[in-house]
Amino acid sequence: MDGIVDRLERLQWELAAAVAGAFDGEQIEGLSDAELMRLLDAVGGVQRSIDGVLVEATVQVRGRSEGLRGERMTTSYGCSHPVDLLELALRVDRRAASRLVKAASSTRRTRGMTDAALQPARFDRLREALNDGAIGMDGFLAAVAPIEGAKRRLSADAVQEADAQLAAFARGIAPDGAVPAGGTAPAPTPAELAQFSQVLAAYLDPDGAEPTDAVASRERGLWVGRLRDGQVPIRGSLLPEVAAQLNRLMDALLNPRVEPVAVPEGVHFEDSEPEDSTDDDRVYDGDGLTPLDDRTRPQKMHDAFATILGAAARGGELPDVGGAAPTLVVTVRASDYLTGHGWAGVAGPDGDSMPVPIRVAAQTGCAGGIQRVLFDERGRIVGLGTSGRIFTALQRRAIVARDGGCVIPGCTIPATWCEIHHVQEHSAGGPTHTDNGVSLCWHHHRTLHVSEWQLRMRSGVPEIRGPVWWDRKRAWRPANRRRERARSSPGSSCG
Repeated sequence: MDGIVDRLERLQWELAAAVAGAFDGEQIEGLSDAELMRLLDAVGGVQRSIDGVLVEATVQVRGRSEGLRGERMTTSYGCSHPVDLLELALRVDRRAASRLVKAASSTRRTRGMTDAALQPARFDRLREALNDGAIGMDGFLAAVAPIEGAKRRLSADAVQEADAQLAAFARGIAPDGAVPAGGTAPAPTPAELAQFSQVLAAYLDPDGAEPTDAVASRERGLWVGRLRDGQVPIRGSLLPEVAAQLNRLMDALLNPRVEPVAVPEGVHFEDSEPEDSTDDDRVYDGDGLTPLDDRTRPQKMHDAFATILGAAARGGELPDVGGAAPTLVVTVRASDYLTGHGWAGVAGPDGDSMPVPIRVAAQTGCAGGIQRVLFDERGRIVGLGTSGRIFTALQRRAIVARDGGCVIPGCTIPATWCEIHHVQEHSAGGPTHTDNGVSLCWHHHRTLHVSEWQLRMRSGVPEIRGPVWWDRKRAWRPANRRRERARSSPGSSCG
């Protein structure tokens, strides 16, 4: 029996032979412009026909992969889902397989309960255009997406009307069935189909996204969970404009650097490499100058979010709490505070105390208002600290002007987002003075004590000593060297 599978297998052999002959003879290179356009048109037609067959086959794969697990087609071929089977059979990536499954969901026809007759698909006219090769899968998905997005607000008749008009447009026929002079109009691209579909959706659904917005507004929310394994989960749903603003702030902080990082003066890349290092041990990026940031994307987004919260708390525009700016209350035993070891407590979302290392509490105290409460072993309050250790706005502006941003080489966080760090710890007698403050981003402030970067102040100027892979000599160098070079570079001027 000469069925569709036999004919397609024969066509595959013939097509492979034709293509091989064209490649062997370098025929495509010798085509004229007109012939090349004919080639593209023919290949496009073949591709659209193949798309129709693939979508219809995917409909069958989906239908046969439902029901009891042991009876599913996917199970018999060792797959969990239709997408997995399509990836293996077609040798495509997951995105392409998922698009096939998505198209199949809109072209699938079911059989009636009484007469077992096939019922029309949700987009039956577009399905016919897909099977005829008038549109490909890209065009089909572009056409149905706006209607699918509004289907909850559209009646079945409205969807059928949109289906008919989109199918006619895809074939170059006017909505009223009239054929333009000279035959059908040029076939639309997927982008043009999407645009026309959006117009139809707006016409059929005049309220647009307003009902959806009302629902979203009611269901918006943010939840902060309880401490577990040293972490506090956060979840919620943001309104689009809030998410967009958050994304813009995240992008501003996570934007990659555009300029090379300054290498210590007089140090060459080859000289900076330890004697016992190997190519596999290098921790530079491609230009050999910048320390690699090994944080994952979610970790970077977390740190950017922490930076945003810190900047908001310092901004002075938030409401007062109890007659004062938002102040973090840290509770700690007096004995632990004296030794610098142990745990402190910070207020949780429900007012309960969450344990944090004393080091973290100290870092938090550099960044924003903090009140320290000391307890003895019996729980009696034996000391109250104030937020006087915080750098004033005038001091902060001066330090920011001096440092120009986070002083760690390779960091691109701008100065306005940075925190001010006590180089000599406040608990060790370090003064809250511009001669003892330096700009650090939240991440480097949080991890400075466990990193290989070291800071010190010398005559009011911050100096930095980097890891051996940045500076083999590990010499103390001015941290604002980059700003000094910028001021002295040729062509710079002030006025």
